[in-house]
Amino acid sequence: MRAIVVEQTGGPEKLVQRDLPEPVAGPGEVVIDVAYAAANWSDIQKREGVYPDPVQYPAVLGLEVSGHVAAVGRGVRHLEPGHRVAAITAPYMTGGYAERVKVGSRYVIPLPETISLQLGAAFPVVTLTAYHLLKSAHSLRRGQVILVHSIGGAVGLMVTQMAVAMGARVIGTVGSRSKSERALAYGAHFVVDRSKEDFVEAALDFTGGRGVDLVIDSLGADILPRSFDALRTYGRVINIGEAAGYPNFDIRSKLYERSTSLAGFEVLHAASDLRRWRRGIRSVVSDVASGALEVPIEGVYPLDEARALHERLEGRGVSGKLLLEVAGEPAGR
Repeated sequence: MRAIVVEQTGGPEKLVQRDLPEPVAGPGEVVIDVAYAAANWSDIQKREGVYPDPVQYPAVLGLEVSGHVAAVGRGVRHLEPGHRVAAITAPYMTGGYAERVKVGSRYVIPLPETISLQLGAAFPVVTLTAYHLLKSAHSLRRGQVILVHSIGGAVGLMVTQMAVAMGARVIGTVGSRSKSERALAYGAHFVVDRSKEDFVEAALDFTGGRGVDLVIDSLGADILPRSFDALRTYGRVINIGEAAGYPNFDIRSKLYERSTSLAGFEVLHAASDLRRWRRGIRSVVSDVASGALEVPIEGVYPLDEARALHERLEGRGVSGKLLLEVAGEPAGR
């Protein structure tokens, strides 16, 4: 089968097409004929060799896919060949930039006909990340104020929509003003351009000096330690990534300035509680299908143009999801 492989870490030129053996479904596993694969910032990190968790190379990237079930392994009873599905490929090392992918059955999401295969590839990671950030890692309450870094990115836009629907007030930061429009349209109160404005000062002004209840940080670097200055007493920072670089600061001193807290977050930890995981899936599928949650798709690239997709994603001008088209949508859809 065709797949896009990273054999050696580096720039987009390290994405090469190879012919790989077909995956075989073992017990509790599902093989999917991939229609679309979505790109995430973690793909960039893995390609560059800076992903915080170990990666075995050569590696096939791609954390989420949509398509049709090709085969099921022993013990899988709720899925059959031909079913339309979306899936998160982790924790497997083989990803979705390929014609077929093997996935653990708990990470496979049956798709209603009202969700296209393009949308099916775009929504799993961002919607489940936002859901579990606000309902598992933190219990968001009506009236709370949250500050979302990179609010114009796919995860930031989803957090904004969910938090606003839950009655919270949302403010955010972007690296360039052009990425603020969609977040504002989704209900964010204001968005700070970090290159020109002080987000700490803006957050304190918005809250009358009290500070925000929660910061969601995907940037790391010097943004993470400064985020504590925007918190109220007993406020919380949840870090979900280091897109701007690895942070290096005295964490303990920061925590004790106002008795604040710092948490890390990995969406797949929610899958350790199967009831909670399935509850989240039901919620986000329902909201995506009804249109209550919008998942903007910024571009669709053929599989053999994965390098161009990565170059665009690295340009940080994207406010939504980018997809690779592998088999595409069947005729008549």
